[in-house]
Amino acid sequence: MNFSAYRALARCVVLESLRRKDLWVVAILGFVILLASSTLGFFGFSGLEIFAKDMAVTVLGMFSTIIAVLTSSRLIPDEIKNRTLYPLLARPISRLDLLVGKLVGAVIVTWISFILLAALTAVALLIFHVKFELIMVQYLVAKMLGLVVVCSFAMMLSTYMTPSAAATMSFIFAFGSPMIARGLVMASAENPAVKPVCAVINSLLPQTGLFDLGGRAVYIGWTMVPLWVMGFLFAYGFAYSGATLALSWAKFRRQAV
Repeated sequence: MNFSAYRALARCVVLESLRRKDLWVVAILGFVILLASSTLGFFGFSGLEIFAKDMAVTVLGMFSTIIAVLTSSRLIPDEIKNRTLYPLLARPISRLDLLVGKLVGAVIVTWISFILLAALTAVALLIFHVKFELIMVQYLVAKMLGLVVVCSFAMMLSTYMTPSAAATMSFIFAFGSPMIARGLVMASAENPAVKPVCAVINSLLPQTGLFDLGGRAVYIGWTMVPLWVMGFLFAYGFAYSGATLALSWAKFRRQAV
């Protein structure tokens, strides 16, 4: 493992994100969240704590997923388009090292954006004395694991499709995978003959819904998720990200640049 290369490539991704003003967009979104919360507080916040937390986790999930997809789906295509891939590959790094470093950078940018938005959202809610429970910490950890899956999936698609197509497909699967999974379960229940096919398709989808603990985090009195569940989420995220990274490498290593 070429950790020095991973660190350098990830740093370049973060600096490029700053140059593109991506994190400035996150700051603007955070300001909008604060402004919206103050407007809501003007009309009274009593009895709206659960609604406010539900809106908070929804906004966090939506914006962070958008950032993850847009950041990851353009990494490799931009390097090819701008012809900056040649000097990178001229260095003592392999194409797999390049993919890993780029993925690490995309995850870091996404995590920074997510943490920034989460912090600003927490400030907005704390102003109105909305209480958080420890399960919110598990929600944040699980969501960050899910964003790794989204980043790896989007980058994988970008090696097989155009950036716009990869971003579109990533949005469809990132936001629609829970609905697609339910549809496959219903289809297999109605017709047992297609159950094996539905099971295979379902296993190939990025199960981003597994990482969303927002339904528990918004309510009061929910117990924390068992550690073995968090361990399963970590194992699934690591395995799925590794599989999509392998698919990216299988395509990228044969690609003429």
